[in-house]
Amino acid sequence: MKSLRNCLRRAKRRPGMFLFIALITFALTYLEQYNPWTMANASLSFFKGFDYVAFLSNLANSTIEFFKTPKVAFLTIGAVALVLFAVCFLLGIIFSGFFNQLSNATFDKPKRRREYRVGIGRYTFKLAIYFFTVIILTALVVIAILYSAIPAIMSVKQFFLGSAGMLLPTILLVAVSVVAVAFAFLFFALYVTYILPSIIFFRRGGTGVAFRMVNGYCWYLLPRTLAYMLVMLGIRVVLWIIHYGLSSQAAAICILVATWMIRTIINFAYAYFVFNSFSAMKGDMFDVE
Repeated sequence: MKSLRNCLRRAKRRPGMFLFIALITFALTYLEQYNPWTMANASLSFFKGFDYVAFLSNLANSTIEFFKTPKVAFLTIGAVALVLFAVCFLLGIIFSGFFNQLSNATFDKPKRRREYRVGIGRYTFKLAIYFFTVIILTALVVIAILYSAIPAIMSVKQFFLGSAGMLLPTILLVAVSVVAVAFAFLFFALYVTYILPSIIFFRRGGTGVAFRMVNGYCWYLLPRTLAYMLVMLGIRVVLWIIHYGLSSQAAAICILVATWMIRTIINFAYAYFVFNSFSAMKGDMFDVE
């Protein structure tokens, strides 16, 4: 209860933080619901004709074909990297002020004028590099996870094709694969998440500090991060089941508003938890020494 009271007190002192999360969440929720791909494919029927192995095979073949002309490939990669960094720089401008406010709030610093503007001046470039690196690493991790799941997928297909003796090996392989993938992605998310407040607070060495924090407090941080990810995944699963309510315009608007409100509360609570727990861990690791 004390933590909740502190959260509400700090949010009341800096209402712009919650408003920022609400605006960003609304924009992302609207784009997710009303983009052409979602409107055409985002329902459970999408998976009925989806061939996972064929999809990964086509992806690998397309990559090989792409690199058959190395000069064009590297020029394309360079151009995409420049565009991506420009987008990340824009994200740095947008988020730097908010993270400065959130950091000041969780460290109980007095509210000052132009906190948002000060954050833009201090952290835009650092956050641009952070976003750029995280997007690339996330893409690589997701690709690695997709391909690592092939043995489990193939075992499931063999079982459904009539290999009755494959039941126990299939269950074991799927269970091990799911646990391994979940833990790998969860720890990746933890490291990436706690690097953020660390690079805001520390001028140098923030990444190393974040790794030490996650390693030292992982069993405290892991359940809360897992809960956040499961809730957000559950929301998306429900949205796919009902196809975002897109069969009716009125239902779609109601679903959009409800999803936005729920996600806003969850996103703000988790962002506050990350920075607040960072503040507490920083006190344990450095202030006592």
